[in-house]
Amino acid sequence: MFKKVFIIIAISVTLLISITNCKSKKDVVINPTDMGTSEIMYKKANAFIKKNPEKSRLLFKEIIQLYPESIYAKKAKIGIADSYFKQKDVSSLIIAFSEYQEYVNYYPDSPDAIYAKYQAAMCYYKLKYKPGRDQTYTFKAIEAFDSLIKAYPNTKEAKKAKELVRECRENLGIHFYKIGKSDYLLKAYRGAIRRFKQVMDKYPEFKQNEKLFFYTGKSYVKLREYDSATSFFQRVMTEYPKSKFAKKSKKMLKKIVKLKISAPPRKLKNKKKDKS
Repeated sequence: MFKKVFIIIAISVTLLISITNCKSKKDVVINPTDMGTSEIMYKKANAFIKKNPEKSRLLFKEIIQLYPESIYAKKAKIGIADSYFKQKDVSSLIIAFSEYQEYVNYYPDSPDAIYAKYQAAMCYYKLKYKPGRDQTYTFKAIEAFDSLIKAYPNTKEAKKAKELVRECRENLGIHFYKIGKSDYLLKAYRGAIRRFKQVMDKYPEFKQNEKLFFYTGKSYVKLREYDSATSFFQRVMTEYPKSKFAKKSKKMLKKIVKLKISAPPRKLKNKKKDKS
């Protein structure tokens, strides 16, 4: 099964490389003046990364072919990944991820492996969408950053990764809150509560909890579950007393008192008479 998945990924990456190469407006060639020692070619390839990533990529590949035992051959493999990363489009970033990850797999003990693993995670980070759209790449970015933090915990890259994980998690919190708010507006109150509680359970560090608690309370009001609603409004008032939602919660608590008074008594179900 693993082999099949690997083959599918390899084919996909190959297709992406072909598609990316087809985008070139004209053929990219290496001039004789660009050739030289592995060090000279590596420096020239790096100089081309921003303004001409395709040319830099050709030079990096030439280094690997001409000087396979050189230290710059290893660095050239990262350079190839960097050249794709600089192009920023979706297909290039997916290829870049594959190249970075391949380097980590081949050279896990290399000092550059930390950089490669961080950049691999950054590929997914760059691909993530804003809340409201598919969050697949956000989840993948978190997974990749967590892998980096676990493998290289005491590094500056791990410190940066932790910050970006927090940002990604906030992104997901907003995403699921918006789905809940949409359900609330559509009067799908049970669905709204499920989404709101998903945010509470999985993203407790969510920065808009006062809003989250308030609309959870309102959803319960709509369902006439006043005790549950009251607990959420009280929570807003206790934890976020200066928030505008604290004032709104206070009004809702007064409304609940009136609703309870005016609520019709529940009808008792008629018990079936025992047959004599």
